[in-house]
Amino acid sequence: MAVTSGAPQEPTITEIERFPVVVNDAAALGRTLEAFAAWLGPDAILDPGAGAGSEDVGILATAAGAPLSYWLLGGTDPALFTTGDMSDPALLSVPSNHSPHYAPVIEPTLTLGVTALATAVRTWLPGA
Repeated sequence: MAVTSGAPQEPTITEIERFPVVVNDAAALGRTLEAFAAWLGPDAILDPGAGAGSEDVGILATAAGAPLSYWLLGGTDPALFTTGDMSDPALLSVPSNHSPHYAPVIEPTLTLGVTALATAVRTWLPGA
């Protein structure tokens, strides 16, 4: 890439942080998504496949010996999307949650987020 851009020398790259890739436990994620599908309906669940990002939750789950069920919740105005799948052009322009321009729609995002957490808890904690 440096040669292509006309840089006079190769860049020096120094790694300053490293996080392992987050890997869900298939059975744990399946159990959680089944509960979400029963609550929201199966058409409201979208599997985007593997992502390039990493989160510290994987380190915490591994250290605790706990099965990981990491899921995402949309919070962007649905009117910005047109296709309803991973080919949607809005996915290239809508700011993600790590962007300084990220601004989720407060409702129904807040209500759905709290309900999603409660649904996941009830799936895993008997009597909750």
